[in-house]
Amino acid sequence: MQHFIHFRAARAECRKMCLCLERTRIALLVLAMLLSWADACYFPIELQGEYVVQVTTNTPGNLVQYSQVNISAEAIPIWGHCHRRLGNRFILTDSSGGANCSRCFHIILRSRNVLQVRTEGLDKCYTNQDAAEATCPDEKTANQSDISKAIVFYKTKEVGGEDIKQVYCPINGRFNFVYTLKDGSINNMKCRDPVSEMDNCPSGSDLNLHFHNCDFPNKDVTFQCLGHWSGPGDQNYLALRDTSFMSQHQLPPYRCALYKEEAGTGNVFMAFSSDSTCSSNLDSAMSGYEMFSLSVVPSIGWPSQVDNSNCRFPPWARGYWQHIYIEGNTLTYKDHSTFKTYTIRCLGPEAATSERFAVFARTQCGEEMYTCIWLKRRGVNVLEFQLGLQSSTYYNSTLCSDSNFEPKVWITQGRMERLEESPCPVAGEYAGIIPDATNLCARLSSDCRSPEIMYYTVSDCSHSEIYEEREYRCLGQWKEDGLMYTYTQRRDVGTYECFVGSIVSNNEIYIKEAGDHCQRNIDPMHYGMKLTKKGSCIGNPPGSVSRPGGGEMPQPRPTTSWMSSRRPPEPTQPWKPITAPPRDASSAETHTRLTPLQLLLVSIIVYFVYRQ
Repeated sequence: MQHFIHFRAARAECRKMCLCLERTRIALLVLAMLLSWADACYFPIELQGEYVVQVTTNTPGNLVQYSQVNISAEAIPIWGHCHRRLGNRFILTDSSGGANCSRCFHIILRSRNVLQVRTEGLDKCYTNQDAAEATCPDEKTANQSDISKAIVFYKTKEVGGEDIKQVYCPINGRFNFVYTLKDGSINNMKCRDPVSEMDNCPSGSDLNLHFHNCDFPNKDVTFQCLGHWSGPGDQNYLALRDTSFMSQHQLPPYRCALYKEEAGTGNVFMAFSSDSTCSSNLDSAMSGYEMFSLSVVPSIGWPSQVDNSNCRFPPWARGYWQHIYIEGNTLTYKDHSTFKTYTIRCLGPEAATSERFAVFARTQCGEEMYTCIWLKRRGVNVLEFQLGLQSSTYYNSTLCSDSNFEPKVWITQGRMERLEESPCPVAGEYAGIIPDATNLCARLSSDCRSPEIMYYTVSDCSHSEIYEEREYRCLGQWKEDGLMYTYTQRRDVGTYECFVGSIVSNNEIYIKEAGDHCQRNIDPMHYGMKLTKKGSCIGNPPGSVSRPGGGEMPQPRPTTSWMSSRRPPEPTQPWKPITAPPRDASSAETHTRLTPLQLLLVSIIVYFVYRQ
């Protein structure tokens, strides 16, 4: 009997313990659910802004109509709030119709002014978020998926209502063209003779079309280039806005085109879709609703002094860089401040070992000048150059003098195809406070296995809520006047940034942004951010990039590294990153924060669980 009593007591104790464990499990599940509510999901600042999107509406004459869309830090109002982010895929939830509706959207930044969005269908939604996530396209194949299923967003305003930024047109120079409009009528409208003209003068961000001797009255049209990109099947896309928009032929103001340059001749074929999508009546660069066949207008010959020169640019500089291409005796430079394209021919170095070369330059609009170019090698993947401040209509030996390069204003360029990787100048994990926002903390960490990669995080110092995460690849660095300059490229959006730093010791560094072109005369010790070493570098598997939500992302195009202390916009919620270093479960920091209401719900539910 005594053994039986002990057995019953032990069993009761066991049941009590099991009940306690079950209650704990339930409480933890509830807590995990509420913590998931606190997960932050933000759209990158590069995606935010005001856009127009074509809507399918039956209107008289089938005129294209648009819907205004605003992408904020946390929502696309017509589709819902950002609930979860998986690389370029976003789970949006919308409860405006009553029950929660979840959909997956794959958003690709085609250019700074154009987005393409794919989703299973706006007529479908899921109450289960896992079911919505299952409809997300595979990240590796999404860029090559059917273009006809993409919704095209054309940006009209930047964040804060600023005008959109200019971008270069991929079609450059002067052309004559023939034209055909296939509007479905018996007699297609045409400009049969190649006497119509196209150019991008004076600005390389516009295409100016002058129609002559056509089946319709002569007219001029100016397109503003919004962006260009490569698509499936090696097709090249171009987005434009008709700034001289007229209702003639009922053509929409926002257009999408395919273009192809003929190898060896420079001639171009271009075709437009019939609306603002990139698929309606558009099959190829030679088959579309509107078709252009562009023939290069022959340029005048080069001066004899240029033709007779044996000068060649140095071998280390040859190849494709951000805005320049160098081959043999020719350098092509697209000036993104004036939107002029210079074709520069080498005349000769100032001396056998000189970095300065007398040159003859001609713009895409026919302007000509003699000047001097100074090429400076800053690393295997970085060069800087200057054009002489003064030019001349004739060759002048003083063009390469020191006085023509004072003050020194360098233009920094990163190589598009890296010859080898360049390690970042510091290694380890550093932390500091952003100088102009003392409530924001920054963390900089390097990758042990990929020393050219660095991660940068901005968070709230009090609550550790992450505002911004970025990943950089270092292209190269050099010392000048006691300071370290590092040129980097963002891995998520492809932009280039320069940072100037002062390395006090292995445990203390100061850094400051130095703009796109490594601005000099910046004192990081006085104006920069102090970072103190907190630990060694982190380790990522080689060839992979971690992302929020787990999994791997394929490595993006070539990039650069170091750190950015850009403060997020204070009036709006900052954004979460496309890539970030893996978060160690042992980290003392927490990156989510419950609201008072959520904390109250946790307390109530846990109380009733344990009260049973």
